[in-house]
Amino acid sequence: MSKLLNEWTPSVSAIDLIKLNGIDDEQIEKSLAYLKNQKDLSNIDDVEGYDNWNAFFIMFCIKAGNQA
Repeated sequence: MSKLLNEWTPSVSAIDLIKLNGIDDEQIEKSLAYLKNQKDLSNIDDVEGYDNWNAFFIMFCIKAGNQA
């Protein structure tokens, strides 16, 4: 698994879990685009509490979806 964000794409199971939490495809795409454009975020080792991008992305999408 890639530790670099620019080389990563969400897994099918991560997308399925995000959708089970009521997040639609449009919000998932917006969240992915937002994360990939963050200059300070490039390596999963820099994100405290997460060891893979899928786990981080799932939580990011769910939290963003709850804010909407």
